[in-house]
Amino acid sequence: MSRRFLTSSGVKIFATCWILYSLHFATNVVREHYPSFSLAERGDFRLDEYQGFHSDIFVHTDGHSYVNNNVGASVVGAVPLFILDPLLDMIERQTRWGGGGEIFEADRYRTKYQNNRELFRKVNERGLHLRFGAATFITSVLLMAPLTALSVVLMFRILILRGVAESRAMWLGMLFAFGTPVFFRASLFNHNMMTMYLMFAAFYLLWIGAHPGPAWRNLIAGFLCGYAIFVDYGSIVLYSVMFAYVVAKHPGAEGGWRRGRAALQFLAGSVPALGALFISQWAMFGHPFLPAQYWMPAANFTDRGWRGFSWPGWDGLVQNLLDPSYGMFTFGPVLLLALLPPRPGRAQRSVLPKAEWRLTLIMAMLFLLFCSANQYSRMQFNTGFRYLVPLVPMMYLAACNHLTRLPRSWLIAISVPCVLHSWVLSMMREPVPESWRRFLTEGIQLPWLTVLRQTVPQDHWVASNGLLPAAVLFAGAALVGMLWFMGRSGKRQSRQVA
Repeated sequence: MSRRFLTSSGVKIFATCWILYSLHFATNVVREHYPSFSLAERGDFRLDEYQGFHSDIFVHTDGHSYVNNNVGASVVGAVPLFILDPLLDMIERQTRWGGGGEIFEADRYRTKYQNNRELFRKVNERGLHLRFGAATFITSVLLMAPLTALSVVLMFRILILRGVAESRAMWLGMLFAFGTPVFFRASLFNHNMMTMYLMFAAFYLLWIGAHPGPAWRNLIAGFLCGYAIFVDYGSIVLYSVMFAYVVAKHPGAEGGWRRGRAALQFLAGSVPALGALFISQWAMFGHPFLPAQYWMPAANFTDRGWRGFSWPGWDGLVQNLLDPSYGMFTFGPVLLLALLPPRPGRAQRSVLPKAEWRLTLIMAMLFLLFCSANQYSRMQFNTGFRYLVPLVPMMYLAACNHLTRLPRSWLIAISVPCVLHSWVLSMMREPVPESWRRFLTEGIQLPWLTVLRQTVPQDHWVASNGLLPAAVLFAGAALVGMLWFMGRSGKRQSRQVA
């Protein structure tokens, strides 16, 4: 690897984020995992062997079990699991033969969460606990962490293209990475972050560049937005706003034919992804157009409205924004700056122009209304902030309208508490007050290491060594520091040669 490659700011940002996200990965086995397991192992969506492992897995009328969610994220997650399936098979065989898994006992998981203890008991009895743990490592460290790191690099690129100085753009890119809820969600496999990646990339393609843009941009943006619906039906709201943006970019009578052509290109691009959605529903439920929620049995909140979807309520709006367990602004207070309009009359242009700022607010309001009508969003107290994750990049770009103009001292005053707050939440993975209480009383933690320490004997060196989390983080920080030092020394040598 050449030094010139290492001096690239984008490469350093990507590697830093990948390393630090990986160190904070969580071992949660979520509902998206199970179709990924089935696809990687057998090539179908049947989850019969996992019935009872997750409350979102139900028995359909054909007698087979499926998940009550779109499977677009699971299709992506199946790729690394399929590639590494021989390794997972080897881990499972070793566990079943008593090699390496004997220190774990089904009733040893010392956690206050009953559902987690019950899942651990079931997978332990089946000899799957190490396989599941390895699978969460694969989907978190080899999928979610690099994809999130790429989104940070994209944020950095957008800031550069919008005229922000490289040093300030790098600072703001890292603030996006570690001072917003992106840090919290990057640690585990989840469809909400998949939606964020897709919509952010689509917005970039539609916004940045010459207008009218080439056809391939509209086609790819349409595919990405369509795939977001394959990931989650809630993305229909985001898809509609993006489609309206495609049309609105060509105002006036002279833009009529361009408007129609761009709209058709966007729609055509989304056809393959929507086709994949309908095919997957047909394969699972025997009907291409009826979603999983139509077939699932009664569950929490299904008594409200139609299958848990009713009229928006003020309590839902407030909770999605300010609840200490999952509110967007309680998990990412820096995003409050997005609500302030771009300041007119300045020589420096805004990062997010007024038209795109209005688009962001419209998208945020519509998606917030949708999530407040979706009663399942009230269950985020179990998972932390996730439903509004797709809004974070555009909200952050709107906040950058003001962050780019702040004096360095003010930027430090904002960045340090935001990063610390986000780090505490990412370590403890509890509501805001409880996360801070644990941090102040228990010190530095790592989610995967916390679970490991709760599942081994209390006299095991992993459980008894209180300095282990700090030591792991120190090693990761040293690796990051070495990466940046190599890049800086490489730049100095390049200047001397020149």
